[in-house]
Amino acid sequence: MSYAPSPRRPPNCRPWAGPPRRWCDCGAQSLAEGTVLVGVPGIWADRFRAVYATERLNLLTARYAAELDAGNHESVLGELIALNQDEPFAEALTGHLMLAYHRSGRSAEALACYEGLRTRLRDSLGADPSAALRRLHVQILDHDVDLEPATALPAPSMLPAGVGGFVGRRRESTALTEALTGRGGSPLAVVAGPGGAGKTALAVHWGRAHQAEFPDGRLYVDLRGFDRHAPLPPRDALSRLLLALGHPADAVPSDVDLAAELYRASTAGRRMLVVLDNARDAEQVRPLLPGDGCATLVTSRDRLTGLIAVDHARIVPVSLLPADEAVDVLASVLGPRRIAAEPEAAARLAERCGFLPLALRIAAANLAVRPVASIGAHADALGGAGRLDLLSIPGDRRATVSANLEISYRALPPDARDLLCRLGSLPVEDVARGLAASVAGLPEAEFAAALGALHDGHLVEEHREDRHRMHDLVRLYAAARAETDLPEDERSRTIDAFIDWQHDRAYGPEDEEENNILLACSHLGEHPRLWRLVVPLRKSMNAGRSLDRVGGVAATALRLAERDFDEAGAFQMSKLLAAVHRKAGDLPAALRLGRKAVDMAAALGPREQAAAQGNLGAFLAASGDTRGAAETLGAAMDLAIATGNTRSQFIIVESLVATLLKLGEHARARRHLDAVTAGIEAFNPVERASLRLFAGTILVDEERFEEALAVIEESLAFALREGSTFLELRCLIWQGRALRRMGRLAEARRAHTAELALNRRHGRAATEFDTLCSLAQVDALRGDPTSAEHFLAEARAHTKHAETAWGEAQLQLTGALIHGARGEHREAIAGAGAALASYTAMAWLQKQAECLRVQANAHDALGEFEQAHRCREQATRSHRPGD
Repeated sequence: MSYAPSPRRPPNCRPWAGPPRRWCDCGAQSLAEGTVLVGVPGIWADRFRAVYATERLNLLTARYAAELDAGNHESVLGELIALNQDEPFAEALTGHLMLAYHRSGRSAEALACYEGLRTRLRDSLGADPSAALRRLHVQILDHDVDLEPATALPAPSMLPAGVGGFVGRRRESTALTEALTGRGGSPLAVVAGPGGAGKTALAVHWGRAHQAEFPDGRLYVDLRGFDRHAPLPPRDALSRLLLALGHPADAVPSDVDLAAELYRASTAGRRMLVVLDNARDAEQVRPLLPGDGCATLVTSRDRLTGLIAVDHARIVPVSLLPADEAVDVLASVLGPRRIAAEPEAAARLAERCGFLPLALRIAAANLAVRPVASIGAHADALGGAGRLDLLSIPGDRRATVSANLEISYRALPPDARDLLCRLGSLPVEDVARGLAASVAGLPEAEFAAALGALHDGHLVEEHREDRHRMHDLVRLYAAARAETDLPEDERSRTIDAFIDWQHDRAYGPEDEEENNILLACSHLGEHPRLWRLVVPLRKSMNAGRSLDRVGGVAATALRLAERDFDEAGAFQMSKLLAAVHRKAGDLPAALRLGRKAVDMAAALGPREQAAAQGNLGAFLAASGDTRGAAETLGAAMDLAIATGNTRSQFIIVESLVATLLKLGEHARARRHLDAVTAGIEAFNPVERASLRLFAGTILVDEERFEEALAVIEESLAFALREGSTFLELRCLIWQGRALRRMGRLAEARRAHTAELALNRRHGRAATEFDTLCSLAQVDALRGDPTSAEHFLAEARAHTKHAETAWGEAQLQLTGALIHGARGEHREAIAGAGAALASYTAMAWLQKQAECLRVQANAHDALGEFEQAHRCREQATRSHRPGD
């Protein structure tokens, strides 16, 4: 074994940053003390003792070489003197003794030690010391600095310079502190987020703020996982880390597993922070995880879910900044005074930057070099089509939002890139998972993998269950990328898939596509298939939402369909536009378009005829032509049953039952309802519960109130359990009506109050008018005319309903009840009479009876008992339940 002195930085031995260490005296050397096989004679024993002596000498040589490497020359000097006496011809131990003397300031004794060995070798063996020992002798004579003890390297501190004016991220910083300093073991945290979110800035800022907690060093390496260049291979990253730890380049193993073992051994037991920045995936990170006791902070655009599952990492998501912190970022560049001069413009600028730190700093930098420029003007410029072009620093790709996004885009697998382009070509706020799958056109497994890649890369987020959206700047980038990477025919196919997906859901339960459809209609303009996209807006129309916008796009789609001689489209849009006019209170226009739709349906088929006549019947009922409505709705129902069109049956039967109840034709209403419920298995659970409720409405009109309430409460419980606002609203309407007619006014008021809240929560202005009138009437009957007048004033504000014959009659009856509550009995008689005339024209028997009872009560209060008696008799004749 060579006994050559170690250089200042011994190879394969990391420098020790703490106090000098002593190799444990109770280790291998202590086990090798003393004589072996004492008293055992023979050749084998002699040979064993010789081999043992050689191995012991090698062990001692290695042990004291390590002690000298650790700087323990003074503490082992005495031991080496004793060993030299025991082993006078051991050149390696003599070399260690010479080096220990020299480093202890006793060079003369070192030279004497050499001379003693040289003499012994010449006298006993006729030999000279080895070349290595002679070289050591010369170095001691020359006081060679390479013989000085290895000095401990300072703790490595590789963290880059922090971001000047770092602001915000308090929640994320707290999470990092909890993850990396509050537990034992080898804590691991992953800062994951989109490009430009400031992940590196956060990691460096946190590392510098907590460097006192990692006295043995702070290591850093940029893994280039998302970069214009190729990701840094783990072997190269390990080489950089080991060099920082003091290992010479030629001592780093070429094998990645061996290098990782050396790295873990070199960091084990040390209080160090390792920052692995910009990681591509978990496989790139795992070989770089340090030894026990070190903390590791990884940043990545990928969520690195594998590190969470396998390596117990804690995820610290980093997304957009809150609005106030975004403005603080602008202020850190522009100065607080400039922000204070235009606070509203600064807030608008932050919003136009999407609250993304990179975009904020770019916008602020472009303003900083123009001290007289207006923040507001720059914010306005960013509101245009070239927003991504403006969010860049010319000549600096690192300071360009588009280039930053391109890195993430290029890192995606092909299917994910294609899906991002297709989603970017859709003019929507977000997409349902089903819609994304439809436009992707991939098998389910491949689609799931593509969507997962977009999520992992923080290009898409699931902001609600099964609903996905892109950040504004990502959407702009994806739309631009679609123009270049998707052929025109594929972009057209994507839009067609979007339209068909929306159209196919037109008659499904309520959903969340209204805003998306309206946005798409505006964007698609003159698309020849626009009408198919507009059809689903019937849900919005039925709820009374966005009537002006729905009417506008329906009129455009009707014009396009008529231009292209598309009979089906023209029919659908005429029907929808008629319904919009009805909801808006323009019954003449609704009737005109409704009749036009009936005429058009004759050339299309019985299913279309059933739908058109069903709509026209509802319009006739609203106009006061109750008998005409009953006949038209009855004919529509016959067509719907004949064609097996359960959707039309369900829509028509509610209007038909309500119309027949106005006429007092309970038996006929029940026959029609029974005809529909005969095929009950064809309906979904909500429709079945609704049909059950319709039977309850007949019971209410027949004044079989207890039976009716049992049915209504059963349906209401189902509606609440299933989350059906459609059914819940109708249950509350009829519950309130039944309770009111039973005289249980407090309970009726609670039902109508809940009905009003539900209307307003879901924007159902179309039914709010009737609810307000019901509340006013109940309060008047309870003797609270002030509250009743308040609700009546609110109802009058709904002019599009108040100006119809039905609406006017409702207001007249409500006013009469309020007059009665105030003791204004003549006014009550007059108001009820006006309402009676309107309801008589409509042939609405139950309401006629209600008006007559109001008059009877007023006559009683005036002492006009004969007139009161006549009114009550007439009320009984006009409404005979069970007819």
